[in-house]
Formats: sequence, C-alpha cells, structure tokens
Amino acid sequence: MKKGYIEGYYGRLFSKEEREMVVNHMGNLKMDFYIYGPKEDPYHRLNWQKPYPKKQSNELKAFLRSSIKNKIKPVFALSPGMSMDAGSTKDIKNLKNKINQAKKLGFRHFAIFFDDLDQKKDKNLASSHAEILELVSKLLKTLKGSSLMFCPTIYCNSFAKGDLLNNDYLLSLASKVNKNIPLLWTGREVVSPQIKDADISSLKKIFKNPVIIWDNYYANDYCSNKFFIGSYSGRSVSKKTISAIGVNPTGMAITDCIILDRFVSKKSTSEVLQDYGIPRSFMKVFPYFDGPFKKSARKLDVKTIERLQKAEKELCIDWKSDLQLEWSQHLWRFFGDLHLLKKRLKKENKKKLEEFTKRRYSEPLSQQLLDE
Repeated sequence: MKKGYIEGYYGRLFSKEEREMVVNHMGNLKMDFYIYGPKEDPYHRLNWQKPYPKKQSNELKAFLRSSIKNKIKPVFALSPGMSMDAGSTKDIKNLKNKINQAKKLGFRHFAIFFDDLDQKKDKNLASSHAEILELVSKLLKTLKGSSLMFCPTIYCNSFAKGDLLNNDYLLSLASKVNKNIPLLWTGREVVSPQIKDADISSLKKIFKNPVIIWDNYYANDYCSNKFFIGSYSGRSVSKKTISAIGVNPTGMAITDCIILDRFVSKKSTSEVLQDYGIPRSFMKVFPYFDGPFKKSARKLDVKTIERLQKAEKELCIDWKSDLQLEWSQHLWRFFGDLHLLKKRLKKENKKKLEEFTKRRYSEPLSQQLLDE
C-alpha cells in the first residue's frame, strides 16, 4: 500500500531545510508521496488567491527537486474554500492563476482541501465544491501524468452528525464529483482510535472514488503540550478498501522522521532511542508520550512521581541535541505538571501552591486549580 507524509497541520511551517530532511528520510524509507498543504502557509489557505512570491516559489522548487531525487510524488495542495465563490469570475480567475503558477513551478499532482470550514454543510456547499474540482480537473487535462485528490468538508464520520448515508453534503458531492478523483478521509473521528475496513464501509457506499486515509494518529496541533512517538497501532485497513495512507504528524522535523520510522519500518522503541541518541531515562516517561489512546497503568502517587522526576535533569538539562530542542518545551511542561501534582498530593500550603501555579499556568486554569 502506498504511504506518504501530509504537511497539513496547524501551528508550524517547515523551513526549506527541515522539509528537505523529511523528504530525504522518506526516500531512505522508500515512501511514495508528500502532500504540501500546511495551514501556516498564508498562500495555501488564508490568502490562497495570491500568487506565491519569489522566495516562497524558490522554496517550492527546492521541495520539488528534493522529492523527485528521492522518488517521492510531490502533491501541491490549495485550500480555497474559506472565501472562494464558485460563481465569482474574479475567484475563478484567481484559482486558475494559482494552479497555473504551481504547474509552471513543476507540480503535476494536486490536492484541493475543503477541510475545517465554518459553513453550512449542505447541497449548496457540495455543488460549489464540485464546481471547483471540475474547474481544476480541466486545468490539469493537458498536463501529462497529472493527478488530483480532494478533502471534503465532512472528512470523518463524526462530522456528519448522524448516518453518512443520510448526509446531504456527502450524497450531493458524491453524485457530482468525478469518480476517479481520490478523496481524503480520517476515519470515524478526526483522530481515530482505530481504522479498519468496517470503519470505511459507509463511506464506500456513498463514494465510488478511491479513498486515501489522512491519519492524524501522531498529530499534536490539538494538544501542543504533548507529542507521540509510540508504535503505529490500531490500523488494519486493506488495499481493497483504500488506495493509500498518509500521516499528518507534528511539524517537528526530527520527531517526524522518528514517526515515519514507526509508520513504515516499524522500528521498536529501543531502536528509536539508540538511533536518535535519546537518553535511556526517557523510558521512564515514555508511556506518557506513547500514543493518543494508550493510557499508563501507573497510579501517580508521590513515590511514583518522584521516580519519574529522576529523569528530569538528564532529559531537560544534560541532554543536548537538535531533537532535544524540539522536545524541550514539551518535556519541561510535563515535568512542571508532575511538580504541581506532587504538591497537591502532599497538600502543600496554599501560598506556596499559589505561587507555583500562577508562574506556570494560564489565568483560567491556575485559578480553577487553586479553587479546587
């Protein structure tokens, strides 16, 4: 099954060098595709209608060169749904200009994202999205070897707020969109605990299009105080149901290389620690960074917390590396949480607890913690 990387998260945007690092690692792992669609690229979403300036264009060219060298299919994604009116001559012209710019840069593979739109998800929205996809398809007809995929506004079962088979937006979209255009889907949830053939069955009854899984298993833009690098689990969907699967991870370049090792080569935790120079003491806290659905069985009493805290100095102070810089804020925050929990369990006097909490936590949370 084809496997890829999706740069589609909020909060971070790779530098040219970071993106190249990930693409090179993908090449070593013999992966298949890289979808470029970062929410923090203003020309991708917020100002989608504006052409890329020279600096950003050169970075995209560098991404193309690196992808081609590593035999990775580079996919250029655009997210015009926030403001585009499919009936607007000006918006249509802007969309054509943007796609044509990407074509001139060298892109042959494209994606249109309609995700995370605060709009009424009805037949009218579906018609608008179908028109946009038809327009882009026409622009790509003369481009040899081109392809197109899309992410609908309802991209998981839970967003349908009921049975998919009764959803007006999805039913209308399926009736209008070319059946050869793959669609991106995250499963039953935005971050799905599991993805199996049965989890895609309702979608396949509506769409005859190929399905590509957009997997947010390792994503942390919704929980920025954590990251996950445990084994890739809960996924057993087959080739007969989907055509490919891509992970949308963290935007921390070295961390994402670790995640790709987990995703593709199934490296063990001990191999990851050794290969990336991570101190063995990280194993003490690893259960808290294993995966979004894995819970530690440890009861956090004072003695257990103190055993965990023994890793703090080595991980937060003694360990020096580029990876540690990526993890530093998350590790400090984790140990800060442990310190607060220990103080509460030991029932320290209110003044000391108040001083500690207000220095480390936002006003709404700190006040709530002190009131409890």
